[in-house]
Amino acid sequence: MLYALPASHPCAAVERALELKQIPYRRKDSIPVLHRIEQYARFRVPTVPTIAFEDGTKLAGSTAIMRALDERVPEPRLFPADRERAAGVQRAEEWGDQVLQPLARRVVWAAVSRRPEVMDDYSASADLPVPRAVARLSAPLVARAARRANKGSDLNVRADLAHLAHHLDRVDGWIADGVIGGEEPNVGDLQLAPSLALLASVEDLAPVFADRPCLALARRWFPDYPEGRVPAGTLPAAWLSEAASSASWASWATAREAGSSTGA
Repeated sequence: MLYALPASHPCAAVERALELKQIPYRRKDSIPVLHRIEQYARFRVPTVPTIAFEDGTKLAGSTAIMRALDERVPEPRLFPADRERAAGVQRAEEWGDQVLQPLARRVVWAAVSRRPEVMDDYSASADLPVPRAVARLSAPLVARAARRANKGSDLNVRADLAHLAHHLDRVDGWIADGVIGGEEPNVGDLQLAPSLALLASVEDLAPVFADRPCLALARRWFPDYPEGRVPAGTLPAAWLSEAASSASWASWATAREAGSSTGA
């Protein structure tokens, strides 16, 4: 049993890994914020994803779960056999887990809290434990609580957006170096791509993602995720101008670095 949240990016990563390895599973979705009580009762952790295998083994967190999946079903491999390449993939995975995942939560919950009605679209295929009408009525309260729980304050989100282009440059660099983006997904692909797809569902961020390899990566491995969208015009214009300035600076810096390396 996979315990998850609607539109959760680490849950999407684990679910994709289960599908790639053709491991049968059932999914149980919870309500954001309220899931913390249920998760702690079952797994002694407040977060998702968690999984309970048929042999009674219980694991929490996408990194631990995907390692266990590789041990239980070795092919297709999520971790490269080559030690040097595996080290690069692991660095990408860790960064995706520790930096990009929480950033995506902060930004998306900040956006959703301004348009709580979109939560219904993000959970369209989820089997919620409450009637849809109740979920819709409680969406504003849940969105505000989730934003607070994930430290999505105005100050934090503005800082995230100001650095977003630099983070995307990092992912594009890993693609260029062949760490991720190969013919078959590795654990780095699966950790990074759903976070990117979730961020790209905030339509205000389209200019930052435009024509980037990392967006193509997200759409390649997670074409139907997430189901919802936050319409353009949701985030404050001042925040977006900071993100745009960061993207412009990053493009200039990349071009300058390329010119320096060629002696231009």
